[in-house]
Amino acid sequence: MPSIFDQIKIENTYEMFFPKKEQGLAIIWLYERTKNGHFDKGVFKEEHIRQAFQEVSLKGERQQWEFYNSHIMMLQEFFLFYNEEDQTYSFTDYATYLCDKVYKMLSDRFNPTVIEITCSDLHQKLESAVTENDLFNWLTIHFDKSKTYLKEQIDYLNQQIDRSVSEFSDRAKLKKDPLLIALKDIESKIDEIRVQNQELRQAFREIDKIKTILMSHPVREYNESIDEEATIAIEYFDSIKIMLSMVDSRINKIQPKIQQFFASLNRQRFDANVEKFLLYLLDKTKVISGELKYPRDKEDIFIHYPTSNFTIVEKREELFQIPRNQRTAYIKDLKKEAEAFQTSQQQWTRQMNINIWLDKIKQESQYSTEINLSEKFFEILEKHDNDLQLAVTVIYQSISIYDKHEKWNVLIDNAKIVQSQNNNYEIWDIWMKRK
Repeated sequence: MPSIFDQIKIENTYEMFFPKKEQGLAIIWLYERTKNGHFDKGVFKEEHIRQAFQEVSLKGERQQWEFYNSHIMMLQEFFLFYNEEDQTYSFTDYATYLCDKVYKMLSDRFNPTVIEITCSDLHQKLESAVTENDLFNWLTIHFDKSKTYLKEQIDYLNQQIDRSVSEFSDRAKLKKDPLLIALKDIESKIDEIRVQNQELRQAFREIDKIKTILMSHPVREYNESIDEEATIAIEYFDSIKIMLSMVDSRINKIQPKIQQFFASLNRQRFDANVEKFLLYLLDKTKVISGELKYPRDKEDIFIHYPTSNFTIVEKREELFQIPRNQRTAYIKDLKKEAEAFQTSQQQWTRQMNINIWLDKIKQESQYSTEINLSEKFFEILEKHDNDLQLAVTVIYQSISIYDKHEKWNVLIDNAKIVQSQNNNYEIWDIWMKRK
């Protein structure tokens, strides 16, 4: 396939995809009126296109017919479809797609609820995607259709940060509002963006479950093209998490600077007020009979309080000494701290592995009629350095889940002992069988 760059730099090719400013503004003008229902079924005539160019003209001058004709001919390549029968125009798919993108970029479209519903829908569809064809359709249709919208929400938050900073900069230059008011406004907006980012994190909570299913889906083992598509999807969800963290990071860098700016402005105000006060004292203070008389706005008011009679009883410390408890001195034990940290890390890792194995068993239950939990027990031991607690917990929780399941039975044969050559552990013969 020829290089896109080599094709786009051919003379007049770039302008077909990315029109000149006046052409682009005319298209947006027509798009907005189409969206508002001004044109019946999105169909308009040449006179409307000429009107659009007149609206976007900086000089407001009426142009010659050749001017409109040359622009319309250029736009017919990718933006306008011309119907020769009734001599009308309508937007091409490319023009509609581009204008929709611009509309979304400029409008307030933050909606974590839609993200949550979209992710939940993707998760449900993926859970039911058992066969090779099902997984292929999920990757190429459902996921591919949703991924652009999912990232748009994070792009929106980044744009909000840029807009807030630019707005503050513009207000500071114009000096219409005091800087402190402008700072408070931008700080409240940054706080709002942080809350929205947290809401997005909650909305995206399904992506971990989606990743787990994709990572362990059996179809990937024998279909290379689907395996590549699944890898791309997993990397996409990883990039979502990275982008959310980047929004937090940008906010964390901006907010301390705002606080620092607050402090410097308050310091300047304090210094200015002190200077005014000192100048006021120098101007209003007088020397009368060798004494300084400071200015007063009002005469001092003295309030007389009646004298109270009460008895004071002195407590002498040397007569009533209270024994003091010795403060216990705790010595920092680095070894114990390291052991405690290592233990907590092991527990966290074990819990993560438990969830992964339970998800694997759940996925296998979608397309299998029976599952040998005894084999799963020894498989877990082999892959996790004989972590007995991990293996026992996974098998125990699987029994608890599927023993009362509407579609599964758990059968335990305590007369049959299953062993492995790789370790000395033994377990009863345990099976999950579909009803």
